[in-house]
Amino acid sequence: MKYVLAFLPFLFLFSACRQQTGPELQQELSEARIRLQELETELQQARAGLAKGKLEHIVFLKLKESLSAEETSALINTIKKLGDVEGVNNLEVGKVADTGDERFVTDHNLAFRMDFASMADYRSYMGDTTHEAIRESLKPYLAGPPAVYDYWIEP
Repeated sequence: MKYVLAFLPFLFLFSACRQQTGPELQQELSEARIRLQELETELQQARAGLAKGKLEHIVFLKLKESLSAEETSALINTIKKLGDVEGVNNLEVGKVADTGDERFVTDHNLAFRMDFASMADYRSYMGDTTHEAIRESLKPYLAGPPAVYDYWIEP
């Protein structure tokens, strides 16, 4: 909201100069209007995200079959370090349980979940150096790309 309010005086100034200016200033005015629309859209999205509650982030990993139980335990301990990243809440890590449910459709064998209070916390986590280092360290042990499922927890 503060971006929109800070930007409005410039928009009015450009509008007032519109009839007395050349094509360059007309182009700047047009670009300013577009940017204002983008800022308004971002503000609406931020408000919508706040109203949705917490963001749940679930990751499924398919590990290489050649991994030992000790290597798998070490990977689980590595993933648990994600709980130290600012903004991460309620981290849980575990091996996927095949309960015999006929709807069980995954061949992933390790999963973890966490939640975030806001989209800003999630974005911060995605760029965090600890997260990036852990993600890179897991790659040699994976048999395929991770599967991710994110959703808003309804309040």
